[in-house]
Amino acid sequence: MANVSKLTNRNRKIKLTPKTQSVSQEVSASPEVVDLPAVNPEPTPAVQAVEVQPEQPVAVAVIEKVIEPIKPITYETSPKKPVKLNFDIDPKVAKRALIEVTDESHIGKHVSTVPTSEHTAIVTFESKMPGYQNWHWLVMLSWLDASHLTIDEVAMVPTAEALVAPAWVPWSQRVQAGDLGIGDELPYRVDDPALAPGYVAAELDLLDDQETLRPFWWSLGLGRERVLSATGRELAADRWSAGEFSGSAIMAKVAQGKCVSCGYFNPLAGSLGSAFGACTNAVSPADGKVVAASFGCGAHSETDTADAPAVPTIDLVYDDTYDQGLSADDDDSADESEN
Repeated sequence: MANVSKLTNRNRKIKLTPKTQSVSQEVSASPEVVDLPAVNPEPTPAVQAVEVQPEQPVAVAVIEKVIEPIKPITYETSPKKPVKLNFDIDPKVAKRALIEVTDESHIGKHVSTVPTSEHTAIVTFESKMPGYQNWHWLVMLSWLDASHLTIDEVAMVPTAEALVAPAWVPWSQRVQAGDLGIGDELPYRVDDPALAPGYVAAELDLLDDQETLRPFWWSLGLGRERVLSATGRELAADRWSAGEFSGSAIMAKVAQGKCVSCGYFNPLAGSLGSAFGACTNAVSPADGKVVAASFGCGAHSETDTADAPAVPTIDLVYDDTYDQGLSADDDDSADESEN
């Protein structure tokens, strides 16, 4: 590059034009102009063509957001470190606040006054309100100086000995066996561990509409949207193994024959059939019920008990003289008079 003369005027602005790389001058304050020699642009070297290789795809790691379980909120009514107050809090101040929200007869004796910080404290009273035995009244106080106390909050909380309602359980989890009545309908459970999808991918290939799960040839007995899963079979087996018609029932322990050798025992289809079946004996207490193969009763088809003999009876004796009011002595006297 050629040498460029120095500019003596500091107020002069220099502007470079990107096309010709020449220097142009703009005078802002002083009309003095300094001639600059022409600058010969250097020749631009020829650019060689370079083959650009496509970039290799970079695997992007997908980071799943881990949702931490929500921790229950616990409230502390006592400080972690003991706090000492420079003055005594009169419980009557807190009691006057309680009288504004409840009857004075519902307030018991003063239990404690616990400072939670240098400027806050909790005053506790026993509760005499009917139906709230072993509950406590709490009055939260705060202050800037001992001459002025502020009532922050009033509440009644249960103690460890108080009778409280159990934890709330969703309705779908509260329903037990025998609760379902006529007309009742349980909510649909999408994620039921006892059920598994009743279709396979091969069935979807036969459908024009991939969104439906019921093929056009679907009918009762040929396909179901969901079937019993392995977990569902285990749960059913656990219930039936400990139920009324299981091998541990008292009737089964007394009976000589078991259902596995009974002709009225109809095994279930599938894997459950090796241990359970349906009873078809009309006189059995388990008729129409699912019974364990180890169950038994006195209605076994192969019982060796013989038929009991018939109860002996005697012919009916009919005495027509009793209805006439006659006795045996009267008959004898009548016979003697005739003779």
